[in-house]
Amino acid sequence: MRVLVTGAAGFTGRAIARWLAALGHEVIAHWRTSPLPDDLIEGETWQADLAGDAPLPVRLDAIVHAAASSPSTGAAGTVPASVLIRDNAQATARLAAADVGVFVYLSSLSVHGTIADPVVTPDTAVVNPDAYGMSKLLGERLLAERAGPGLAIRLPAVVGPGAARNWPVQVLARLRRGETVRVFNGDAAFNNVVEVQDVAALVGQALTAPPDRFVAVPIASRDPVTVRQAVTCLADGAGLSATIEEEPAPRASFIIDIGPAAALGFAPRSTAAVLKDFAKGETR
Repeated sequence: MRVLVTGAAGFTGRAIARWLAALGHEVIAHWRTSPLPDDLIEGETWQADLAGDAPLPVRLDAIVHAAASSPSTGAAGTVPASVLIRDNAQATARLAAADVGVFVYLSSLSVHGTIADPVVTPDTAVVNPDAYGMSKLLGERLLAERAGPGLAIRLPAVVGPGAARNWPVQVLARLRRGETVRVFNGDAAFNNVVEVQDVAALVGQALTAPPDRFVAVPIASRDPVTVRQAVTCLADGAGLSATIEEEPAPRASFIIDIGPAAALGFAPRSTAAVLKDFAKGETR
């Protein structure tokens, strides 16, 4: 298949582009300002502002839309809403109008806003999402209106070599500085993380055997651990000790049901393995 991968200079986008190229797909690697890695420059590339009017590459069979603007974890207001709407919703609207067979969209658990359910499923309610979550939700709804198969992948924290900004990254940085790690709901179950290669593999599966309509599913690692154990896994992987303090939780915790994604071929690694290998700097 001839596949446009947007955001191929970014952490998740470049992993997907490499994975699809290894599967034999003809990948067009998109970038806007950050340069592409050398191995992706060797193939066809496309530099463009996705919300602009540059013509799309021709003869596309599929689009994998990984490009987005997003704030760091715990810093929801740092990116203006106008930027999020333009870069996320408006760019997705333009891509959704393309005549392609399959559209895969990297969404986010942030579409749900405040999560009160103990288990997140595709049907978990949307309650007061922030500007970023709303921009991704608008993208999902735009794609639901287009004809043809499609998949929105609601991402948790994505880790692997080069990951930045999310909770496991922040915890690992504190451990390496010898700082105390403060957690909420220390004894609660946790699987809100996924390895970037598992994301790429699901995208590849969606191109090979797409759903017969547009669907949106959350993903995560399998075999949850407690929040305290998650911190310990990161410490063990890095060969460090962990000092953990628990603070009063502002909200209830949740885990993510991977069953609907598994029905589409998603086969993630365990939470403990993902966290330990991330801290070691390894990936499969």
